[in-house]
This record gives sequence, C-alpha cells and structure tokens, in this order.
Amino acid sequence: MATIRAVASEADVSIATVSRVLNNSGTVSESIRERVLQAAGRLRYDGARRTQTNYIALAYTGRTSLASPYDVAILEGMGKAIDAAGFDLVITQIKNDRRPNESAAQLLTRKGIRAAVLRTTAETRSTCVELAKDGFPCIVVGDCFADEPDVSYMYADSRATSHQAVEHLISLGHRRIAIVVSHIPDHDHQDRLLGYEQALNEHAIEIDPKLIHRVWAMRPNGAQVIRTMMSLRDRPTAIFIADPLVAVGAINQAHEMGVKIPDDVSIVGFDDADTRENIYPKMSAICQDARQLGSEAAKALTQRLTDTSTTPIRVAYPTWMELHGTVGPPPAIAVRVLPDGLRLSDQSINGDKAKLEGS
Repeated sequence: MATIRAVASEADVSIATVSRVLNNSGTVSESIRERVLQAAGRLRYDGARRTQTNYIALAYTGRTSLASPYDVAILEGMGKAIDAAGFDLVITQIKNDRRPNESAAQLLTRKGIRAAVLRTTAETRSTCVELAKDGFPCIVVGDCFADEPDVSYMYADSRATSHQAVEHLISLGHRRIAIVVSHIPDHDHQDRLLGYEQALNEHAIEIDPKLIHRVWAMRPNGAQVIRTMMSLRDRPTAIFIADPLVAVGAINQAHEMGVKIPDDVSIVGFDDADTRENIYPKMSAICQDARQLGSEAAKALTQRLTDTSTTPIRVAYPTWMELHGTVGPPPAIAVRVLPDGLRLSDQSINGDKAKLEGS
C-alpha cells in the first residue's frame, strides 16, 4: 500500500502539504492541491483510513432522489448490512462535490469513503464507468451496464412484469391504457415503458402519445395526472403508474374527485416496499424488494473490501405482480370527470354537446 511519503515524492511536495490537502486543512494553491490528489489517485493512497471511520456511501452521480420510497428502502437495507459488518453509512453527491480536475475516485477517497453504492441517471452513467475503470469498489443499484464489462450492478428487472400488467389490463377489455413514468431518464422507468409498448404492439393497439406522461416522482404530480387524464375526451380506462408516490397521489385525488376505482378507471401502480398495503383500495402493483437490493449491494461491497476479487458483480432480481382492488374491467361508458368532480358524457362527435350527470 502506498504511503504518504510516496505521495509526497510523486507530487514533488512535502509530507505536510500532502497532509493539508488530504485533510482539507490549511492553505494550499489549487495547482498543488490538484497535483497531490492526482498523485494520491495514481498510487491508490487512502490516508483517510487511518484517522476516519470506515465509510460506505450511498453516492448519487447526479440528481438525488432521497425522498423516494425506493431510495428509503435502499438505505434501510444498506444500513443493516453495513452496521453488521462494522462500517458506517454516509450519503454523498459526486457531481456537486467534485473539485476541478478531480476524479470521482479521488473525491470519494478524500471524504474517507472506501466503497459506494451508486444511484445514477442516463446523464451521469459515465461516472459509474469511470469509477469502475479506476478500480474503486462500487456497485450500481437500479441500472444495468451490460455493455460495460468493468461495472458491477444490481437491479430489479421490471420489463417483463410491466408487460404482464398491461397484458392483464388488455385481457379485461381495456384498450385506452395510459402510462406514467419518471421525468428522470433512468433504466428502470425505461424498462417499464418498453414493457408497456411491447404489450400494446402485440395486440395491435395504437400507442397514443397523449397517454404517455412523464412527471417528477412526487405525490402532487399523481394528483395532476388524474385531473388531466380523467378530463380527456377520449380518456384512458386504465393507467399504469410506474412510481409509488405518483400512484398514491393519483388514487387519493381520484377519491377527492369522486372517481370510482376500479369502476371508472383501473390503476396498476409500482411498489418498492409496502406502499400498496396503505392505500384504499389496496393497490394492484408491480413489486420489487428494494430493501434486498440495498442489503445485497452493501454485503457485496463489504466482502469486496476484505478479499482480492475484481470480478464484476451482476445480478438481476425478479419483480412480481400483485392484483388487488384497483383493477377491474373497463366501464361501459368512459365518463369524463372534471377536476371539480363534474361528470360529463359526450354525446356528439365534435364534442359540442354534453350530457351532465350527477357527480
């Protein structure tokens, strides 16, 4: 293992300067700081281990999503596994914390982090590849890097089960089926969209762009989805909502508007933990065990820190579908419901006339 003396020699500075840079103390010029960090990175030096807690991080390569049930479950699973192995859990964001010309591995090393579970999006996947190529112990959760042989990853494969859910809605008679996916482009939501499109294509059902909604994964956006979709003239009779918080917001808003689930509209949601148990009616959902993902990723990293294996870890866990009270056959007449609860039944082709129904 490299020593602080070796880093000082490599960077052509004093040992005291190396110490100031690595401990982020004292005044050091940016050019010297950069030189020391690059030398430490080349030599794989981690002086922080001697004085700091052994940290394993949940590290975001881009935008954080800590409020999501998925990330909460990942953290819960990681926490138990890491604590049992004698490590401490920290949370960090790589994109915002990197210094000019500092590698991601250098950043994490500077913070005393020995290994990281990575959360990423389409725009920042390159950081995961960079860390893997630099040999930093890390594993991505919620994404698949099949074309990058150095990257370790674990994810729940939801494409086939998403296809199964839409197939079930079609078998009940639904033809106007909408989907709601995250506005953040990531592997998981793209897989769910592909499963949806595959099922429609196989049944020669036209994919209507008006029925594909991308929203930020927040509860209020689920409410807006229901207000928008239920007021469409040719509204959907079923909605596949690929995020737990959005599904909760949609179902709660449906109740407020007097929309009957599943009599007026069927909803299939997504569940990372036990959200489906806390909604009325109990939510039909595609389910994954995010706690298991967090736990297994953390266990793999603690093992990696104690052995010499460099073989990438690649695991795809299954998802499953549960059918409960939010799914049924389509209504005989797809009555529009406006945000104020007014129910309209269109009578003319051009939509100029409408029959008012009791709300």
